Amino acid sequence: MELIKSNQNQKLKAVTRFAKENFVIIAFAILLIYGSLASPAFLTVSNIKTVLLQNSIYAICAIGMLLIVITGGIDLSVGSFVVVSVCFTAGFIQDGHGILAIIFVILLCIVFGIVSGILVAYAKVAPFIATLAMMTILKGIAYMYQVGQNRRIDGTFLPKFIQGNLWGIPIPVIILALIFVVFAVILRKTKYGRGIYAIGGNAETARLAGINVKKYLIITYALGGLLFGIAGMILAGRLSMGTATVGEGYELDAIAAVVVGGASLSGGVGSVTKTLIGAFLMGVLINIMNLMGIASYPQMILKGVIIVFAVLANRDN
Repeated sequence: MELIKSNQNQKLKAVTRFAKENFVIIAFAILLIYGSLASPAFLTVSNIKTVLLQNSIYAICAIGMLLIVITGGIDLSVGSFVVVSVCFTAGFIQDGHGILAIIFVILLCIVFGIVSGILVAYAKVAPFIATLAMMTILKGIAYMYQVGQNRRIDGTFLPKFIQGNLWGIPIPVIILALIFVVFAVILRKTKYGRGIYAIGGNAETARLAGINVKKYLIITYALGGLLFGIAGMILAGRLSMGTATVGEGYELDAIAAVVVGGASLSGGVGSVTKTLIGAFLMGVLINIMNLMGIASYPQMILKGVIIVFAVLANRDN
């Protein structure tokens, strides 16, 4: 009798552990089933494309945030990186720099990311404070550059490219897929990937193990800046203009996707795959509620509830 009880307890623990480790996958599957039953429009090709397209930018930002969270940090400047990228991309294209505009903006966002990394790694400024300052600085730069005027880039190469399709798949979704593959490989297969997990687990132990903690932190914030900048370029292409009024709340959506995806805000834990699912889980949830005619305020409440459940499910990880 005792043996039977012991086996039952072990099975229960195994099921509970599996549910905790795969919370986001289970929740996403349930949401897809519910959505297909709640609205006949949910599984249509056009709606699926809409969900993928609308959430590709948030997912790219979430992957950038994941890298930083794995190190034990956080980045509050995501939305400001996006708005700087939107404004400068459109401005440089409008000024006739063509494809060089993309290179300029990428380098600019990487430099700003490096500055955040230096503040965290060398100046020992808490990531929360360093990126809060960067958020304000970048927002100010964007408004100063825009000077009150939206910069139109209709008919130029960027909107034509970003608003296009390849084999019926929207270009932003293809860009997201490429980024996903690249960073999944980086985190799983490279010395850098193993290094930032070690730093997030215990920075001092990582340093004693021979990992250049400061260098890795700077690289991480630079990569974050790169990804946030790419997200801004995509947004500029979709809007066909540069404006400093976008980017609001992007950092919160990125953090939500990372947390729902099972990453620990204390560092050392996180998966690109689950972060991607987390980003689309939130997007699919909003899509279902829109199809059902639910107002925006109840949507906010439900998003918050899901985040709380995700944190509770992963608090022992």
